[in-house]
Amino acid sequence: MPNSFYCLLFVICLPVIARAQSDKAALRHQYALLEARAERAKDSSLQAVVEIGKQMAEIGRQIPSDTAVMNANLLQGQAYDFLGEFDQALGIYYETLKRADVLNNCYFKVHLANQISKIQQTMLNWEKGLEFSRRAKADALACGMHDDTIQINYGIGLNLFKLGQTQAAIQITAQNLEAARKAGFSMATLMGIQELSNLYAESGDFKKALDIELEALRMPDSVLSNLSKAQIYDRLTQLAVQLKDWDNAQQYLNEAFKYSEIIQLNDYIFECYRLQSAIDEARGNYKSALQNFQQYAALKDSVYQSEYDESMAALTAKYDLERKEKTIALLEKDQQIRKGQIRQQQTLMLLGLLLAGLVFLGIRLNNQRKTQQLKTAFAQDLLKMQESERQRISKDLHDSVGQNILFIKNHLYRLLPSPDERLVESLETTLEDVRNIAKDLYPNQLEQYGLESAVDTLCENARESSGIFVSSDLQGIDEKLDREAKINFYRIIQECINNSMKHAGATSIRITSRQMPGKVELMVQDNGKGFDKGMLERKAQRSFGMINIEERIKMLRGKFDLETAADKGVKLTFSIPV
Repeated sequence: MPNSFYCLLFVICLPVIARAQSDKAALRHQYALLEARAERAKDSSLQAVVEIGKQMAEIGRQIPSDTAVMNANLLQGQAYDFLGEFDQALGIYYETLKRADVLNNCYFKVHLANQISKIQQTMLNWEKGLEFSRRAKADALACGMHDDTIQINYGIGLNLFKLGQTQAAIQITAQNLEAARKAGFSMATLMGIQELSNLYAESGDFKKALDIELEALRMPDSVLSNLSKAQIYDRLTQLAVQLKDWDNAQQYLNEAFKYSEIIQLNDYIFECYRLQSAIDEARGNYKSALQNFQQYAALKDSVYQSEYDESMAALTAKYDLERKEKTIALLEKDQQIRKGQIRQQQTLMLLGLLLAGLVFLGIRLNNQRKTQQLKTAFAQDLLKMQESERQRISKDLHDSVGQNILFIKNHLYRLLPSPDERLVESLETTLEDVRNIAKDLYPNQLEQYGLESAVDTLCENARESSGIFVSSDLQGIDEKLDREAKINFYRIIQECINNSMKHAGATSIRITSRQMPGKVELMVQDNGKGFDKGMLERKAQRSFGMINIEERIKMLRGKFDLETAADKGVKLTFSIPV
């Protein structure tokens, strides 16, 4: 082609390139302003930090800059973590960590793995916590980020403690605290004080834990944010309650109330009311104790509803703003076309349409490939959210409703030495019903004793309620499965037993497992009437329970096989890799 063609093409594209560079600079400036706003909002409204982080991530994608997007995601995850929305935080962290691995970005690989470890600790998943702490430390050492290993070692210490290695945990935490002091790392020192205090408290030495925690209050004001003060005073209150030092506990709690309300941190406000109830009960102020516990329960429910309403309002406002911005952009573009030179604008429009067509074609092809993946991911996320919600409701029933009933029963005995037997029996029945409902929603036995024990109990309950002989042999399966696999296998077995009891007309149900190299097989078999296997191939006739089973197996990257025929019973075989 003649050189004049390339010159013409350069002249046409130059304004577009210049404008793109100018737009990038404006976006980077806007990003920096939002980042400063988020930093200021940390002490006042964590929900605002979440919304600002979402805006920053969108701007990062427009620039485009992977570092900007990952930084915005890290900010959102930290805010969700402090708000107690752990599933949201983990979802963001895992996705961002995958991107950091692809880009081999040392900073985000270390910090994201460390944040995941902390949330796993909060969720009492100590083995996962230790796994990600050690990963963070290995990445930090590989990248030469030696200062970061001090904070990471605190997490390793806590995980070791929870896994039964008490002395090793205290030793590594104390050594890191001393290293942080010598290095002059104020934030790492504050973290070390709190971690060491927690370890002594967990081991039962509450006096030692209190003395160490008090050191945190002597840190410089530049280190102690309102959030830090709320955490410290809340912890001091708990330790004083354990030591039955009610006067100091009340003083600490007053400060915890003050700072929790300043930063509007829901979890600490709830905890303050609960601790106030405990202090009042210990001092004999039963009426005040009951009122504060009721305030704790009511405030918790109302705040959850308020946060939901705020979230919906924010989404609506964002949608309206985007719609207005698009309208304004279209009007400005129309005005520019009228005022500009017709030939140049037509050329730019032709280039734009060509690029838009290519982008549209690429997006369409990509979406067609990913549609099924997105559906599967949505179904799996829905199941995870369902398990999380079941666990939360079960915990609330046990900790809130159950404790209230127990409190009423105990208080009744204090008021009336010989209360009405029917009333006492009614309270005990109600308390037992609440506990049974909580167990049905989420079997704590699965967490405490493992899948084998939980399934034995499930079989026993099925035998008692139906008269059907239900048995299991899952010896050794707990050693092969992680927490997620155990929960999903438990739900699959539960659904299979329910299906057999309701539809199969069976007199016997047998659950067994088989361990092979690289995989575990679970078999559920009954001697019922069976059914037409072709029904599973007709999607309209598949039950919700069967769809639920299939999605759980997909989540575990496993396979599902069914053997059945009329009057031949049903045998279901589930195989997952380990």
